Amino acid sequence: MQIDELKKYNLLKKTKKLKLEKLENQGVCNILYKIQTPEKNYILRVFKYAHTNEQSRKNEIRIQNKAFEKNIAAKVYVHDEKNSLMICDFLQGHHKEKLKKKDIKDLVKSLKKLHKIKIKDTPYKIEDDFKNYKKILKDKKSKQIIKASVKELKKIKKYKFEKVLCHHDLNQNNILFNKNIVKFIDWEFACVNDRFFDIANICFEFKLDKNEEKILLKKYLKKVKNKDIKKLASYKIVYKNLWSLWFKALKQS
Repeated sequence: MQIDELKKYNLLKKTKKLKLEKLENQGVCNILYKIQTPEKNYILRVFKYAHTNEQSRKNEIRIQNKAFEKNIAAKVYVHDEKNSLMICDFLQGHHKEKLKKKDIKDLVKSLKKLHKIKIKDTPYKIEDDFKNYKKILKDKKSKQIIKASVKELKKIKKYKFEKVLCHHDLNQNNILFNKNIVKFIDWEFACVNDRFFDIANICFEFKLDKNEEKILLKKYLKKVKNKDIKKLASYKIVYKNLWSLWFKALKQS
């Protein structure tokens, strides 16, 4: 990506001094750059992989801008599907490998804002992904993972489906902490799902112990029941297995 290429966009057309810096921390699905101008900074995301259709990327941007209105995401200024890129606000903050009690409190506050966003999209069906992986991943280990996942999904069906808008990829690189404000980046997998998917996502990625998980659940639910702990345990297994298969399938593509 060259600076001259960026100046064709109205956002940057009149900018005289423009600096482009490739970021040290890179995602799996995007190449990330910091665009510096005298007025403000932006993030340039160049997509490594295309969505299955253009509408999927439009949905991602629609969701991200809804999250921006809740002060938990960056505003999208440019979406160029032809050149596979997006330009957003540059968010100040840092990533964390481990969470303290205050971090959990701040993270839950933003998570609840996300889960309160109203959206009418059709809920994501986890079962469909596992069925798809069953078709394309034929090795013994993958078959075992899929079988174990189906077992957990049957357990999950005993519980109420608590439909919300989920980020669906809340790993450490997609969460920014800035004092007491937490924001989320990389919204490409955002969809409607059970709220426990995002909760399980956080618990697994940050390797929370049982006590830390209870702290998170209490901050989120206020009152924690035994069924909530069991539901979380099943979703953690499903989350772990889903992304394990996703990475394996990505390597094969």
